[in-house]
Amino acid sequence: MPEFDAFAHLRQLADSRGGFCQELTNHVLAYLPGAGRRLVVTFDNLISAKTPGNRMPWGQDFLAAQGWDVLGVMVKQSDWFRQDDLFDLLEELRDAGFFAQFPAVTFYGASMGGYGAATFAGLAPGCTVVAFAPQSSLSAEIAPFEKRYRYARSQTDWTGRYADAAEGLRAAGRAYILYDPMEPTDSAHVARMTGPNVTLLPMRHSGHKLPPALMRMNILKPVIIPAIEGKLTPAAFHQLHRARRQSVPWLTGLLGNAEKRGHFGLGLRLADRLLAETPHAKLKAARRALRDAKIAARRQAQRSAQRAARRARLSSNQSTAASPAPENAPLGG
Repeated sequence: MPEFDAFAHLRQLADSRGGFCQELTNHVLAYLPGAGRRLVVTFDNLISAKTPGNRMPWGQDFLAAQGWDVLGVMVKQSDWFRQDDLFDLLEELRDAGFFAQFPAVTFYGASMGGYGAATFAGLAPGCTVVAFAPQSSLSAEIAPFEKRYRYARSQTDWTGRYADAAEGLRAAGRAYILYDPMEPTDSAHVARMTGPNVTLLPMRHSGHKLPPALMRMNILKPVIIPAIEGKLTPAAFHQLHRARRQSVPWLTGLLGNAEKRGHFGLGLRLADRLLAETPHAKLKAARRALRDAKIAARRQAQRSAQRAARRARLSSNQSTAASPAPENAPLGG
């Protein structure tokens, strides 16, 4: 039986719409025309290569529904787009005026795709960038704090062109970076990517996977459409983001962070208040986890105190036994 071709349908679709689908060693570049008003260059994320069935550019259905043209930069393996043949092809498109033909261009991606969206922004100077929790680089010299993707760091070349997304991002006219400031490594990357053209949109207690978090809050489209169009304001985002307070996954994440940081009393009081309003099973489970963690921490503290007391007594006894009797001590008679 022949091996399933995950890109066969995409090639047919691109051909039928007057686009193109070009396959490289580790990547596929697919252009699906829209109304011609805006090109969205979309980058795969870390799990895209493992997607079963027919592959499509990341976010294709949503983007096409807005009438936007889509250029999908897709991966066969998760290599952070670090291949010279991909660089060459994207630069050939730039030099041929492909990006310049559109009134507006947006680069769009999450995590690994967020790195791609930022690092390649220089292909279309003045573009808009929308990046969720992007890495700025996996170079040990540029980002020594990054410890999560050691295999990708060791297996790919992090020198030369497009190695630092912080540099690429400077070419953007406007960039939106959505991230969770409670995630230390994500925050360290974002700190390298700030600038006058960058709007930071923090999403506390949401973790690394932010598009699903927005989807669970029912605000993915209201956030992403104006962001891709370069019209999203921080005030509008924060108003939309208030919906997190009604999102059980976000609330359980908030309680989980309280547990991780040892804020057991505060977390339990919050859990009780939330349960009074929303008696959801996941909130109940989060409260039980907080209670159990508090009990375990108290027991651990008691054991530590007992061990410290035993060591102190032992040290005191040893000191007493080792102390010599005074030379002029009177003899008992």
